[in-house]
Amino acid sequence: MQATRRTPPTPERVQVRAISRFTLQAPTGCHLSTYSVGGHGYAQVGWRIEGETRTATVLCHRAAWELVHGPIPEGMTVDHLCKTRRCVNVEHLRILTNHENARRTSGRDWPLGYCANGHPNSDLHTQASGRRVCTPCHNDWQRRYNDKKRAA
Repeated sequence: MQATRRTPPTPERVQVRAISRFTLQAPTGCHLSTYSVGGHGYAQVGWRIEGETRTATVLCHRAAWELVHGPIPEGMTVDHLCKTRRCVNVEHLRILTNHENARRTSGRDWPLGYCANGHPNSDLHTQASGRRVCTPCHNDWQRRYNDKKRAA
């Protein structure tokens, strides 16, 4: 069995580099990182791990958050309020659960703590597959599906 290599915590010197190298986007106030951008669209910064030949990388907005607010808790992610992936302005960032962050894809954005149809997250349940779904929305979908099957 091969041991899993974990990336070490981001050194403070790297966090400072990530937050301080940017150009100001005047109308929005975004701080656009001048570090390289990966295929995912996020700026990233790397460093050599002391005592080893390998290097590590971190997304710049995550390093900026860590510098100002400390470590990112397990199961949480750093979200851009401005929706600009290269932005490292900490005022444009917030911390969310992975579930809440995923709901913002493709331009969808509804109030935190609710599904797209306004049901509270307390109505979520986890299916056997691990997928989280809104119970009232799922019941509505199931009812429409059954009505369609009966009509056919």
